[in-house]
Amino acid sequence: MAPSSGKPIWPRVPSGFVKGQLLAHKLLGLTLAAVMYLVCLTGTVAVFYAEFERWEQPGIPEMTHASPEAVGRAVAFAREHISAEGASPTDVYVITPSPEMPRLIVDYEEDVLAFDENGDYAGSGAHELTHFLTELHYALHLPWQIGFIVIGILGVLLVALIVGGALALPRIFRDAFMLRLGGSRRLSRVDIHNRLAVWGLPFYLAVAISGAVMGLGMVAIAVAGPVMFSGDSGRAMATLYGDPAALAAQAHRAGPAPGREPEARIVSALKNLAIERPGNPPIYVGLNQFGTDDEILSIAAGHPDRLIYGETYRFDSAGGLMSTDGYADGEAGKQVLASMFRVHAGAFGGIVVKCIYLALGLGLSFICTTGVDIWLAKAASRGRDHPGIQSAWTSFVWATPAMLAMAASLYMLWRIPPEPVFWTGLLVISLGGIWVPQQRLHWIAPLIAGLATLVLPVAHIIRFDSDAMTVSGGAVNIGWVMTALILIVLGLRNKITADRGQLSVLAQSGP
Repeated sequence: MAPSSGKPIWPRVPSGFVKGQLLAHKLLGLTLAAVMYLVCLTGTVAVFYAEFERWEQPGIPEMTHASPEAVGRAVAFAREHISAEGASPTDVYVITPSPEMPRLIVDYEEDVLAFDENGDYAGSGAHELTHFLTELHYALHLPWQIGFIVIGILGVLLVALIVGGALALPRIFRDAFMLRLGGSRRLSRVDIHNRLAVWGLPFYLAVAISGAVMGLGMVAIAVAGPVMFSGDSGRAMATLYGDPAALAAQAHRAGPAPGREPEARIVSALKNLAIERPGNPPIYVGLNQFGTDDEILSIAAGHPDRLIYGETYRFDSAGGLMSTDGYADGEAGKQVLASMFRVHAGAFGGIVVKCIYLALGLGLSFICTTGVDIWLAKAASRGRDHPGIQSAWTSFVWATPAMLAMAASLYMLWRIPPEPVFWTGLLVISLGGIWVPQQRLHWIAPLIAGLATLVLPVAHIIRFDSDAMTVSGGAVNIGWVMTALILIVLGLRNKITADRGQLSVLAQSGP
């Protein structure tokens, strides 16, 4: 064998190329952190999705109960309305009054209709802003097949980050209350980051795992299922939920429903559910394969003693109970999957649990932001400062709530679609922040976010007048005002702190 010449096997890579790749690597990491923060923050706010739906349409009649006959009249009106509009929805859902959503709503892809306690039409029940928020959280406004995959992968990454971060802190419990707030900004950020991570560890794991399970579960149903059935997605869905044609044929054997009231089948089904499952109140009525001969009637009913969102009961053409999906007492996997939503969204325990989820969700969002801040601070301490990236990151962090509020306000006042407003504004502000000094952004950014948030309740009052301060609208508006004031105070405090720091430097460098 010839002696080695001592020369490297690979040719020398130009230093400019290496620097470019390192920058690309950092920008990719920053992008992942930004998406993670965006998902965490929107998920935190979306915990109150039911309250936001009511806030969007504060004048809609609310009730604690709607009779089966009222539900039947509402569905009969909806059938005529859908036919007159020329719509052809595959599925129609009737939301029945519950403590969380005390309204009677018929919801389908093209429209949302609201009704009073007698089943009479009461106007539009559309809640586009709530859809904008929730679809941003679980799909980033991407086509759902792509968005669910991205969010599912992010859920897995978040689980890995949480577990890895916990294992990287050997003194995790001994230092659980150590906060060095009087030291350098970097040390205080590190301590707050680590303490929040420790205090909320069970919550973060529960939310991350449940989100990953739901996201990847939907991906498996949408992608892996058809692959296993030679591209026949219908067979894949039939394996999980039953063959629609077979279910419809089974339902038709019962004959017509008794009674002459509108939608007698639905009326009879609701009455039979109350008799056979008195402890399981209906959440919504589903009409699948709507308007066809194979239309299937199902009712999702709550199980207050269980963590599942609800059990699905199917009914025949006479309104008799026919079958269930087995979420309440079926296979363990189904029960676990049916429990993931309530765990992930805090949809149990009422407003107290939602407020706890809000606090812990904000903590998780803060952990996302401080993680990047710590990384940039460490790089700066080693002589690799990135002021442009730091400023862009700070701009992005505060532009997210600001643009959420502004997009909602513009839609509230002039029906401007919120998606392009949000994404365009977020991109422009984040990139524009590169040229703004970090010291100035430290106080300007939260101040602007607070002012933008304050515009939202004002826009709501302008649009809905006295209805804006009803039970369904007033509480959310008060929440917006409190949030805005907190952000404004934070910005002013940061301004005062920055001014004092500059005076101190000037004093020390005096003549």
